[in-house]
Amino acid sequence: MTGTAAAGTFSPPGDLPPSVYRVMANVLRVGLLIALGILAVATVVLVARSPWSSSVGWVGTNPLIRELDPRVLWAGLVSGSPQAILTLGVYALVATPVVRVATGLYAFRHHGEGRMVALTSVVLALLLVGLLGIGPFVR
Repeated sequence: MTGTAAAGTFSPPGDLPPSVYRVMANVLRVGLLIALGILAVATVVLVARSPWSSSVGWVGTNPLIRELDPRVLWAGLVSGSPQAILTLGVYALVATPVVRVATGLYAFRHHGEGRMVALTSVVLALLLVGLLGIGPFVR
């Protein structure tokens, strides 16, 4: 049975070496840790700057909308704005699976897995269409 763990080993489906799958899994782990770190810093900055504010106002007004413009985001990051840091954390969280799929695409192409290259390309295209094409219209 392929794709199962037995005695600490992993047998991936296909002909790719297990190290390729470990790299792709590590991309998800590292991306998640980076995003969570950024979000934790943003939360600390937010509480430090306005310790008596209510979370109801934050959730009801969606403070991240303003920072969707890259220039506003950059200016906010330079000034230490909690909203900008939160937005960066959300971007890192969203970018993690995209980077993982792109890593998989590279690995499959590098190892000559044509069928997986085609499937991964479709997944990457759908992710990008959703994020860049449809996402901006959802507010």
